[in-house]
Amino acid sequence: MKSAALALALAVAGLLGCTATIDGPGARPAGSGGAGNPPSPPPATTGVTPTVDTLAAACPSTQLAPPLLRRLAASEYAATVSAAFAPLVAAGLDLTPLFAIGDDTLSKLRLGTDASVLLVGNQTAKEVMTTAEAVAGAVTAADRLPTLLPCATAAAPDDACASTLIASVGQALFRRPLTVDERDRYLANHRSIAGRSDFRTGLKWTLAAMLQSPAMLYRTEIGMPQGGGAYALAPEETATALAYDFGGGPPSAALLARAAAGALADPQQRTAEAKQLLLTAGGRQVVAQFFRQWSLYPRVITETRAPDNFDTVRQAMVDETARFIDEVVMTRGGGVKDLLTAPVTLLNPTLATFYGYGSAAAGAAADWAVVDRPPTAGVGLLAQGSILAGNAHPDSSSPTLRGLLVYERMLCNQRPLPPPSVPRIEAAAPGVKTTRQRYEESHAANGVCNVCHQHFDPIGFGFEHFDQTGRYRADESGLPIDASGTARAADGTTLFAFDGLPDLAQKLAALPQVSSCLGGFAEAFVFGGGGGQSCLAADERQSLIDGRLGVLDYLAALAASPSFVQRRAP
Repeated sequence: MKSAALALALAVAGLLGCTATIDGPGARPAGSGGAGNPPSPPPATTGVTPTVDTLAAACPSTQLAPPLLRRLAASEYAATVSAAFAPLVAAGLDLTPLFAIGDDTLSKLRLGTDASVLLVGNQTAKEVMTTAEAVAGAVTAADRLPTLLPCATAAAPDDACASTLIASVGQALFRRPLTVDERDRYLANHRSIAGRSDFRTGLKWTLAAMLQSPAMLYRTEIGMPQGGGAYALAPEETATALAYDFGGGPPSAALLARAAAGALADPQQRTAEAKQLLLTAGGRQVVAQFFRQWSLYPRVITETRAPDNFDTVRQAMVDETARFIDEVVMTRGGGVKDLLTAPVTLLNPTLATFYGYGSAAAGAAADWAVVDRPPTAGVGLLAQGSILAGNAHPDSSSPTLRGLLVYERMLCNQRPLPPPSVPRIEAAAPGVKTTRQRYEESHAANGVCNVCHQHFDPIGFGFEHFDQTGRYRADESGLPIDASGTARAADGTTLFAFDGLPDLAQKLAALPQVSSCLGGFAEAFVFGGGGGQSCLAADERQSLIDGRLGVLDYLAALAASPSFVQRRAP
């Protein structure tokens, strides 16, 4: 009976167009415009990825993104499912182990929200199907279904009972009420399967189909024609974008109601909603995700180093940076300058002992405290152990890796392609040559290598007072350290000279290009890559550059941009 019910469920779901593979990623999900499909919606695209070097470009005016379909990221899918079955989650059902959708593919910008890479290929379709079936089975179990659907306890629950669940869960999953056609199709699906098995089995496979629907899997940002070659997003599209972009999950009923009442047409109201969402637990996770993907600090977790306890230390370094960013950006409302030059960090006893400063006797190893950095410990984000150790080699620091981080992620320069044959750098020679000497002899003295390395090695030399473990060193195995360097633009123009990491951080913080670069990355993150279009929030970006907005307020202000509620003609 079980096998027959499964086959029937999948067949009916396919015939009804309920599964994600029926319409494909380029189609508009049925009914996604509200009560009915718009007469002539613009063709939507999953978009293309903007390149790094376009993110910090001067923006004379704000542009509009093209219409987009954005597949839910794995975390967004999980949050949506959990919200749809909130009564069971509140009653203690842990759905987390049932989510089988793998980590989201990162775009060329290393951003996991990019619509151009969030597609439904064969592997993702299988993962979604596995997740949908597992969740549907769990929520319709005999001991759980009554919590979700009290009328299921009746001796012979009828179509009206099934329709109640289909309507309520459908509205939560699709972020809008089901159309009459959708409700009728899902009810017919349930009736057909239940007639061959039982009421709960019919609900299980109907819910499994709904959990794979394009209307569940995709966020639409398409809109309706409003003249002048622009399209206005529907109220539920705007509410959905706000909720996912700034809260990490689906819109609440209250937010959808405010959108339907026209409250989100006001840019200031959208900014206020975005700020409120960013300060929730889900919003803080969104901000944390952005900084993980922009600064790439979690890469240290895969690094190995000589200290026996480095496995413990490297996880603590990741936690330190996450807490540091939360303190500066979320708690203090700091801007780009604060992020790069803050004279504090957050340490627990493990890291205090490892770094050699801060109190290591403040209680259990899990205790964290804001600590003032000593003069030798650097300042801001670039002095974080995760950044320093995560951009180094097992036996030595790496001016190239550290310089590239600044060159790409903070100056928004495109990394040049390496030549076909790259010579190996001379092995570390403690007490004989400094790291700087080895890199200058291998890169600066080699004309082929220097064409590229002149752009980032000189930046990386500023980090040389910190070894491959992220700890300060006054000298390198007895040899004096030269931490001076020069930052250059992509065209070779000198931006500034510096001496040491604090000086480098201060001068980067004062450079408008750095604030514009971070702002461009954040814009691409929030707008899902923007369909390849940059400059989606020119006024807001300028306020970040001028220091009139902190990073948190800048993120919220992106909701005020015209591109948050409009799309250009494709």
